[in-house]
Amino acid sequence: MPMIRPLRALHYGSDFHQLLGDLISPARVGEPEDRREVGDVHEFNIRHLVRGDFGPLASDDEPSFSHASRLLQRWKEKGVIVRDPRPALYVYEQAWDGISRRGLVSLVRLDDVEGESVRPHEETLGGSTGALLAQLKATTTQLSMTMAMVRDQSGALAEFLSRFDSDYPGLETLDGKDMTNRVWRDENPARHIELTEAMRDEVAILADGHHRHQAAVQYRQWRRSTPPLPGRRREHPCDYLMMMLVPESSPGLLCQPTHRVCERLNSKARRLVDGFGQLFEIREVDSDDELFDFLANTAGHRFGMIRPGQRYTMLLKEGAQEHLVNLSKGVREVDAAILDALVLGPMNEALGSASDSMADAGASGSPWAHNRSSGEEVTAQVLGGKADLAILVRAPSPSQVMNVAIQGELMPAKSTNFHPKPVKGLLMNSLHSF
Repeated sequence: MPMIRPLRALHYGSDFHQLLGDLISPARVGEPEDRREVGDVHEFNIRHLVRGDFGPLASDDEPSFSHASRLLQRWKEKGVIVRDPRPALYVYEQAWDGISRRGLVSLVRLDDVEGESVRPHEETLGGSTGALLAQLKATTTQLSMTMAMVRDQSGALAEFLSRFDSDYPGLETLDGKDMTNRVWRDENPARHIELTEAMRDEVAILADGHHRHQAAVQYRQWRRSTPPLPGRRREHPCDYLMMMLVPESSPGLLCQPTHRVCERLNSKARRLVDGFGQLFEIREVDSDDELFDFLANTAGHRFGMIRPGQRYTMLLKEGAQEHLVNLSKGVREVDAAILDALVLGPMNEALGSASDSMADAGASGSPWAHNRSSGEEVTAQVLGGKADLAILVRAPSPSQVMNVAIQGELMPAKSTNFHPKPVKGLLMNSLHSF
């Protein structure tokens, strides 16, 4: 069965293209400090839909996102949001700091057999799945895309993406993070068939949007549980998820590290920290340069440990591998998984967490928090005494992530941070019809 399918995307109408930088998220102006709120943005900014229960017409007496559903319908009637008349495949490029990343935006079929064509690469925490499901039920629209990577074994996807340049008609805008976003539309059915066939056996590994994928699967289950409509087609739009597919070899497919920070250590945890030398070669260093030069070396599993006033390098000892026998070969290549197995799990127990693996402090009471600030910022915070301990973790490479997922394994939660995320508001997908 084909993996991808063209779509007739929803997007802002041509009368609003000059304002597009103020309508997408992140917007050029009015971005709120609290990402849960709408903020002081343009009246047609996509956040009014994505954060649909925060509008002035929202009511606590109705289901979640009812206001967003009414607002979306109003925008359609005004021509703020329009739908392309013909199915297309879309090429989406993000360019920043001399780097660019391109992906194919299409519909990707949700699996009937879990993991057949779409696979996660890491465990997920409680998160936003429930809210995203409510959003789908109310708006019958996928308001944002997920991002996934594919092997692209034939090279057909990379070749297709390379056909589009500045001379090819498209849409371009600058977002609130000084990133140039470009979208091109391809309506050629012959090229669609060719690419669809070339990608028939590919597997999409989710890079961003695990919760959106989960919500889409749950929405399909809910939609199928309703009485079938007269004359309903064999396939329904709820069988698909709008996804940006990026070749694994893309130089712009970048993963940033997520560091682990513990605000307070109890006496038992301090003793565990003092015993890290049994598993790691530990050396105190005097400067950030020494620390980050150490982490830049690709040999072995390397970490940085920061305590108030002190920096340490940590290199996994050869003999410590015997403690990792429960991890699959692919997972054992990932620093975050090593840290989870040897450090975070035992320390969670010492710190009184009910979890035996890394978990988000807000989600499960774990004493560890995930910090996506730069290593330099985290180091400065802990050196200054704002936390008792930080472990700096190197990000896995896209090939490491791909290998783990292809083997059907999962990394610990928050092992990856693929950046940048696809912008919200450039393309949307209606679940009313194909």
